[in-house]
Amino acid sequence: MIEVLIIRDKAQEITGFKVSGHALFAEAGNDIICAAVSMLTINTLNAMEQFLPDEQIIVNIDRNAGMIEARLHEKPTERSELLLKTFRLGMVSIEEQYGRKYLRVVEG
Repeated sequence: MIEVLIIRDKAQEITGFKVSGHALFAEAGNDIICAAVSMLTINTLNAMEQFLPDEQIIVNIDRNAGMIEARLHEKPTERSELLLKTFRLGMVSIEEQYGRKYLRVVEG
């Protein structure tokens, strides 16, 4: 199962995310859930890099563990908040479509 942790600050604003695990929906190369989660994660990181050049984003990747984590160094701006809320919406949509057996979104 893939777990997506939505990271929030004390004001409950989204400040990052952590994606880990494997969906095991189908064999490697044919797993549409894994592909969707990967695409959404990488697209969000690319968008943050391109559209938020003045914000420091801390990214940790562990390919062996199947983990990627991204956090804002400071309080989210209106732009970063929109990107992170869009990321969350996409992940929740995948979870609702395919079930928590393959993808679980956790708020933290």
